[in-house]
Amino acid sequence: MFKTLFFLVRTRRSLLSGLGISALIYIVISTLLGVHYVTPECYMDIQINESDSVGLKKLDDVLLSEIKPRSGRSIFFHETRCHSNNGVNIFKLSARQACSIESAALNNPNLQVFIIFATPTYTSDDQKDPILDAIQSYRNVNLRYLNIWRYVKDTPIEKWFIKGDLFHSQFLPEHMSDLLRLITLYRFGGIYLDLDVVVLRSLELVPLNYVGAHDNETLGNAVISVEPRGIGHELTELLLHYYQNHYNADAYVSNGPSLISQVFFKFCNNSSVKKMQEDPANCRGFKVFNETAFFPLSWPEWPLFILPDFKNEIFERTKSSYLIHLWNKASYEDLFRVGTDNAYGRYAELHCPKTYAAAGKYF
Repeated sequence: MFKTLFFLVRTRRSLLSGLGISALIYIVISTLLGVHYVTPECYMDIQINESDSVGLKKLDDVLLSEIKPRSGRSIFFHETRCHSNNGVNIFKLSARQACSIESAALNNPNLQVFIIFATPTYTSDDQKDPILDAIQSYRNVNLRYLNIWRYVKDTPIEKWFIKGDLFHSQFLPEHMSDLLRLITLYRFGGIYLDLDVVVLRSLELVPLNYVGAHDNETLGNAVISVEPRGIGHELTELLLHYYQNHYNADAYVSNGPSLISQVFFKFCNNSSVKKMQEDPANCRGFKVFNETAFFPLSWPEWPLFILPDFKNEIFERTKSSYLIHLWNKASYEDLFRVGTDNAYGRYAELHCPKTYAAAGKYF
């Protein structure tokens, strides 16, 4: 056994710096039990060599930064994909993602907006990135990263996470995102948004504690708002317990919208989305918005956002929406030509003008 431990530490030496005891324990136990350690290296908080870090600036850890999220007064986005360059994760966002961030910052100047990367992420002095410049021009935008082992510490899901079940996922970035939004809201309260939205109006005066319906049967997890205490905190704890007890590594939505729906059906003591909307008392005051608020178009309809012939129809359907949701899983492979002849282009011009100007010919 001691030979095994020595070999493990020697061969994993480059991975251990910055991980913390929880990750180390998992590595040791997994190796001794013959379980393959499947954590992608990009999620590891590894120290890079001085010679490799010249001209690079590491984003601050969200838990250790001098400027931390204000309890219940922040909007959060998570980026959980790896953008590795020779083992170093360099800042990268698409124009559409930056539009989500800018539209949130522009329409909510009194809230802090945090973009939190799930990987240790660097910006480069040589990096000429007009998209980065666009979002950093807003004083309420904060770029951060998180150390996942530190982030789960002292939360209801810490012990489950250390077992490593998450890393057997067939959809790791998505399932990581499903989990991190719950931990973030458990820690800070506030508003979580997906990186495929455009915020159309202020959320500052909307009382915390709300979600939105996809339709008459399911709720979405692209928008979740909770207060940092009271029933908001209680609900995030329930969501974290449900996540670990029903985690499915092979199903895309089971740890996201399906999870939110099942927990709310129990929390509200009914299985009718319509009843939740008609009487908030069923959910102890937690509001369930109808689909118009956050999901005015269903996922098969997303192309209507970029088709000129449907521009006026989309404006009518979204006139009372707080935001539009682009259903990234369905739309991410399609580039949108920049222009105001379609609803998305017009909304981008109005609500993320700096990103719109920086995007070039395509979003």
